[in-house]
Amino acid sequence: MDPTTYTIGETLRLTLALESPRFGLAPEDLFSLAVRDNPKRAFLFVSRVLGKHLSRPPAVLLAAGRLLALAWTGSEDGEEVRWWTDVLTERTTPLFSQVLDRRQTGRIDLPPSERTLFLGFAETATGLARGVADCFGGEAGYLSTTRLHQPGDFLTFEEVHSHASTHRLYLTPDDPFVKGCTRVVLIDDELTTGNTALSLVRLLHRQFGIPRFTLLSLLDNSDGKNRQALERELGIEIQAVSLLRGRLVSVQAEPPPPPNLEDWRERAGQPLFPGDPPLSLPDGRTLLNTRDRDGILAQCRGAANRLGEGGETLFLGTGERIYEPALLAGLCGAAAFHSTTQSPVCALAGSAITSGVRFTPSDCYSAAGYLYNVPRNQYRRAVICTEQSTRDPRGLAQLAGYLSSRGIDAVEEVLL
Repeated sequence: MDPTTYTIGETLRLTLALESPRFGLAPEDLFSLAVRDNPKRAFLFVSRVLGKHLSRPPAVLLAAGRLLALAWTGSEDGEEVRWWTDVLTERTTPLFSQVLDRRQTGRIDLPPSERTLFLGFAETATGLARGVADCFGGEAGYLSTTRLHQPGDFLTFEEVHSHASTHRLYLTPDDPFVKGCTRVVLIDDELTTGNTALSLVRLLHRQFGIPRFTLLSLLDNSDGKNRQALERELGIEIQAVSLLRGRLVSVQAEPPPPPNLEDWRERAGQPLFPGDPPLSLPDGRTLLNTRDRDGILAQCRGAANRLGEGGETLFLGTGERIYEPALLAGLCGAAAFHSTTQSPVCALAGSAITSGVRFTPSDCYSAAGYLYNVPRNQYRRAVICTEQSTRDPRGLAQLAGYLSSRGIDAVEEVLL
């Protein structure tokens, strides 16, 4: 592994030893670096494909999901790999409809003997995980962790370094699909130690007796020792697959400067233009089978027809809902989608994050509301995708007011 040092002013100096990425990708295709306002961990690998902290073309998210799926199934070369790599790196920019059709026609139907649960980590990786899961049909289920407390049986585990550490997983102890699973694929954008994922592996094996697991990520900085120890302890198989492997060599961090984000928490904001009746899409916090996921895509196609041409429109997801805003953006022909986050990041010169706003959370479960790197006067319209059951009108009004201050003329709401 070759060491690479990343610096952000005098605040952060981080050295990674990196292997050559899969599929001819470069590290900068996958991530940039930012400073977190979090004493538990001073740095953040900001994904360049998720559409979470940075706005991205929706086809890039689908390409990242497809390439992870190809990596998991053992594809290392060939025309299919090259095509999707070119989409992720934007060397080619086919129509979103072509990207979506190619993924759907190449979908792999899993037989009952290979029943698999694809599991995404909230809040950052839910869109990526859905992008992976939708590459598979048949006996392929999807579920995401969540910070939302809702009725039903759930398992809990901790993400120790996070600003909001407790995750919930809504599964009944006798769920028939999961009891018949032969493997679980846990999908995250980045693994630093991998311990959060391993905590969930232990929990799922204890609850359901599942024998095989895969940790699937864009960037894996874990050394594998804890994973191998858990394999031996439980007598199970835990595979690790990523687009880029590395090792954290050193981190030198100074206290971050005072927050320099705009603060809209005490402002009234402005009302949003109401959208159509709620789409009432399943949210992925409970199990989605292949038919459920196909139905979501069909509903998004219909909603896109009603929303019209995307043009200079920013499609904005909120909280844990990333995937549907990406689909709507692509189907409407918009150039980019983006999402709010509860992750506190410092806006600094030389960082992936150079501007942002803090506002009252636009949902009932996030600890805070942030949005980063919305350029001035680039978009004429914004479509904020919210959930009827979790939306917070005050936070949404503040978010709409901030977007208006960035030169956006019309801010609309779509209830997912």
